[in-house]
Amino acid sequence: MKARLVLFVLFISSISLFAQVQSLVRKGMNEAYNFQFESAEKTFNRILEIKPNSPEGYYRISQMHFWIFLGSRDEGEYQTFLKFADLAQEKIDAVLDKNPKDLNTKYLAANLASFRAMAQATSNQSVDAFWYSKKAVSQFEEIIKANPKYYDAYLGVGLFDYAMSFVPDFLKWAVNLTGLSSDKERGFRYIKTALRKGNNVKTEAAFHLSKIYNDYLAEYDSGYVILQDLTAKYPRNGLFAYQSAVSLIKAKKLDRALTVLDRVIQLNNKHVPQITALAYYRRGEIYFKKNQFRTAIRNYTKFLELTKELDFIGIAALNTALAYKMLGDEAEYKTYLDMAGNGNLDLFEDTYAMQKKEQYQNQVISNTELKLVRMRNRIYSGNYKTVYDSLNVELPKIDNKDTKALAQIYLAKAASNLKKHEEVEELCNQLAEVSLSSDKWIKPMASLLNAKAKFALGDKTSAKELLLDAEEENDYDFRDYIQSQIEWLKRRVK
Repeated sequence: MKARLVLFVLFISSISLFAQVQSLVRKGMNEAYNFQFESAEKTFNRILEIKPNSPEGYYRISQMHFWIFLGSRDEGEYQTFLKFADLAQEKIDAVLDKNPKDLNTKYLAANLASFRAMAQATSNQSVDAFWYSKKAVSQFEEIIKANPKYYDAYLGVGLFDYAMSFVPDFLKWAVNLTGLSSDKERGFRYIKTALRKGNNVKTEAAFHLSKIYNDYLAEYDSGYVILQDLTAKYPRNGLFAYQSAVSLIKAKKLDRALTVLDRVIQLNNKHVPQITALAYYRRGEIYFKKNQFRTAIRNYTKFLELTKELDFIGIAALNTALAYKMLGDEAEYKTYLDMAGNGNLDLFEDTYAMQKKEQYQNQVISNTELKLVRMRNRIYSGNYKTVYDSLNVELPKIDNKDTKALAQIYLAKAASNLKKHEEVEELCNQLAEVSLSSDKWIKPMASLLNAKAKFALGDKTSAKELLLDAEEENDYDFRDYIQSQIEWLKRRVK
C-alpha cells in the first residue's frame, strides 16, 4: 500500500512539474516573440533550475540566441547559440537513448538541426548548412511518418521545401550532393497546415506564410493581414512590423509603410540592430520612389552606416548615386556608384546594382535614362497616369534601341494598371521582336504583361502560353520579383 502511495505521489508530482515547465515555455516564448529577451532568458533559466536534465530549457535559450544572431549578425550571439545548442543536443541524446520513440524530443532535435543550417548559411558556411538541412528534413519526415498528426513538424518540411527552390545556381551542386529536393506547392501547403493545425508553431508559421505571400506569390494584402495580427499580439517585435511595412511598399501604399517604419526605428531594440538598419533602407527606398532624392540619400546613408550584412548594400549605393546625379552632384555620384558592386549578389536587387554600376561607368548616363528612372519611380508609387502621358510624348524621341525598350516596358506597365489592355498587347508584341544588349529582364516582363492583358480580355489559352514563355525567359535581373508576378497570375488563370 505504501509503495502504491509513493508511486501515486511521484506520478502526480511529475504531472505538476510538466505543467509548470510548459507554462514557463509559453511565458518565455511570448516574451521572446515580443523581443523582451532579458525577461525570456530569465524564464528559460527557471526551466533549467526545475528540470536540469531536460533539453527544453537549453533548447529555448539556443533558439532565442539564434533569433538574436539573425537580427544582429553578432559573432558573440552565434557562439552563445552554438553553446546552448550543444548542451541541448547532449540532453536530447540522453533522452532518446532511453526512449527512441519520444517524438517531442525528436522534434527539438530536428529544429536544432534547422537552426544550425540557417545560422551556417547566414555565416556563408554553405556546405555545412546543406548537410544540417538534410538532417533536419529527415528528422521532420520521420516524425510525420510516425505520427501524421504531429502538425508542428509540417512547418519544418514546408520551409525547406520552399527554401530549396530558391537556391542560387552556383550552389545547386550542394543540393544534389545532399539529396535535398524542393517542392514549392507542398511547402506552401505544409506551412498552411502547420498554421491551421499546429500546437506550438502558429506564430512562426504565420510569419513565414506572410513572407511567402509577399515574396513569392505577390499576394501583398494576404501577407499584410497576417502580419497585422502578429504586430497586434506582439507590438514590441520590430521584425513583424518591418515585414508589414514591406508588404505595404510592395502594394504601393508608401505613406502607410513610412508610419510603420517610423515605429520600427523608435523601437530600436539593441539586440537586433539589423532590423533598425533595414528600416532605414526601406525609408530610403520609399523616398527614392517618391523622387524625393535628398531625403532618400539621408536614409540610404544611415542604412549603409548601420548595416552589418551585405544584403541591399549594392542597390542602396546605386540609388544613392542616382539621387546625387539627379541633384547634380557628380563627385558623390561617382563615389556611391563605386560602392554599388559591394552587395549580396545572391539578391536580384544587388545583382542589378552591380550591372548598372558597370554600365554607367562605361558610358555616361543620359538625360533620357534619368527621366526613365523618375518614370519607373512613379510606377512604383502608383502614379500610372503621369507615366502613361509622359512616355507617350517621350517615346517617339528616343533613338537608342535599349533605352527605347525600357521606355516601352514602363509604358506597358502603366497601361496595364490603367486597364488599357489592347495597348499593352501592342507594346509587348513589339518588345518580343527586339534584341536587347542590356536590361534583358524586359523580355520576361513583356511576356508577363501580355499574359495579363490576354487574361483580362478573356483569352485564357494565350495567357497560359505567354506565362510559359515568361517562365522560360525569366533568367535575368528581378527574376524573383517577376516569378512572384507569374505565380500570382497562374493562380488566377487556374
